[in-house]
Amino acid sequence: MRGRGAIVGVIAASAAVLAGCSAGGSSSAPGGIFPSALPGAAFSARVADANTAVGVSDGDLWPSCWADDDALYAANGDGSGFGSTRSDIVVNRITGSPASGDLNGTGLASGDAVGQVWSGSDFTRKPTGMLCVHGALYLAVQDLRKDFNEAPAATIAKSTDHGRTWTWDHAKPMFADHVFTTIWFADFGKDAAAAPDPEYAYAYGLDGNWRDSFDDSVPDPTELFLARVPVASVQDRSTWEFYAGPSTGSGTGAGSGTAKDAKPTWTHDIAAKKPILVDARRVHPSDGASATPGQTVGAHDLSVLSQGGVTYLPKLGRYVYTSWTELTYEFYEAKHPWGPFTRFLSEDSGRTPGPTRVTADTARRSPRSSCPTTT
Repeated sequence: MRGRGAIVGVIAASAAVLAGCSAGGSSSAPGGIFPSALPGAAFSARVADANTAVGVSDGDLWPSCWADDDALYAANGDGSGFGSTRSDIVVNRITGSPASGDLNGTGLASGDAVGQVWSGSDFTRKPTGMLCVHGALYLAVQDLRKDFNEAPAATIAKSTDHGRTWTWDHAKPMFADHVFTTIWFADFGKDAAAAPDPEYAYAYGLDGNWRDSFDDSVPDPTELFLARVPVASVQDRSTWEFYAGPSTGSGTGAGSGTAKDAKPTWTHDIAAKKPILVDARRVHPSDGASATPGQTVGAHDLSVLSQGGVTYLPKLGRYVYTSWTELTYEFYEAKHPWGPFTRFLSEDSGRTPGPTRVTADTARRSPRSSCPTTT
């Protein structure tokens, strides 16, 4: 949570999301009975506190990826991470595991060595997503106004030495004008080895801001967008393609051409992109009490699509998108990277949510499930 104080540890005081089958409550599911699934959802789920590990680190955000060297790389904002120098952005290397008691982190690079600010002195750098593929690391870095209410630009840095040094185009950002400026990548496990389509990296993005713009400087994000880019050219903006909607009349056989089964279409024109998820809900409506515009405390009428993560669960063949507001967790699932995404859990915590993870079963960040295995 930006501006809400540092966290101690990478997964300290996190919320564990346990997912079960969609056929109603299941006492055989890990941790007991799950509630009935929301309409159309493949998962039933609940949230439980799970203090997994406590370590000496501080910062927020922590987008991460699992690299070919078996280490987890994570970038924090507003802290020193596992290093000793406080910065608006730090890249860290994390090894070991909570189970074995040897969890250890090292700060690798920070500040100007990782990215630059494009939009002036009222803005700072924030990490929004990481990708590990073919031994290289990629980090999406956005400009965020210091009051957290506007994100006008973003670019992607690359490291070929496991996070020690980073390169990017210093001439201009890859994304500007508040369009696709909060970016994170689909997580396909260690070195993206579980990617169904290994030729491409899939990147999700929001326009305007990374979450609800509390002072309405920009429109609140209510649409989630998707792009794909060849893994050989992630930093080449001209090779990015954006989801442009489902094809019509494509394919043969039962279900062809339906919203769930139609093939996606793609465009290089970012202005022609189409959302893969639209959720215009508002949570915690105003009670009429006055609050200082733009402040976290007392925030209300919150939009629900925010900077989060999308994890592919290979044994279930599903993608899970985790989002949040100041007071809620929001979870969605889909069969394909382009959706359609269905909400399967909304959890009102009554307080600012902490970091969120999906508990591991057979792979990192895969949810426990009593559902049959899919291939």
